[in-house]
Amino acid sequence: MTVGGSTRSIALAIMAIMAIAAGPAAAAPATETPPASLISGAPAQGAAINPVFKLLELQRLGCKFSEEKRVALLARPLKSTGTIYFERDKGIARTTLTPKVQHVVLTKTTLRIKTDKKSEEIPLDKSKDLKAFALIFPTLLRGDRAELEKSFAIGLYGSDKDWWALAFTPKTDSLKKLIKRVVVFGKKTDIVSLQIVEASGDTTDTRLTDLLKNADVPDAEIAKAFGAPGAK
Repeated sequence: MTVGGSTRSIALAIMAIMAIAAGPAAAAPATETPPASLISGAPAQGAAINPVFKLLELQRLGCKFSEEKRVALLARPLKSTGTIYFERDKGIARTTLTPKVQHVVLTKTTLRIKTDKKSEEIPLDKSKDLKAFALIFPTLLRGDRAELEKSFAIGLYGSDKDWWALAFTPKTDSLKKLIKRVVVFGKKTDIVSLQIVEASGDTTDTRLTDLLKNADVPDAEIAKAFGAPGAK
């Protein structure tokens, strides 16, 4: 499948999951940074990846994020901050708080985007490749390696004992026209950051802080994040 028309529109909307609102923002909170040498040499593959996948398998996740998107034509990165929630049976909910408020809910079948001016719902079944890209993060948190490997080659740098990085490289031509690589960085049991490198060379780096997992994420916060009726 070529990337054009409605498929291109879906791709751009999916990119919005990692870079919703762009503009000046407060400085990112200080967090540990993966070692510069972490992604070097040949990555481990096969069974060596399993321990990290096991660590990441969750029912729920809640965290804050700070993000920088570097665009070749702009002198300074575009910044945003907000919150991210994952619930195994619901998907991903992301609320951007600065510089503009925007709410995104990503399920297995649909991408919903809401601002103070409009709401939009986009089906993901237009392209199985773009759907695979959109669902990398929730599929990773479900521990479904087989599903991810349908569309991506996966390599592991480091190990589950300390710093690690999972690199996802697209297998299909349609995805290669959009993204070069997606990398998830972590330390032991925690995800620290995500990076998307687009085919154009633009990059988006998302840092996660204040992580809560499983039963530590309150029902009320999940209900609010995913827009349950009556949630406030």
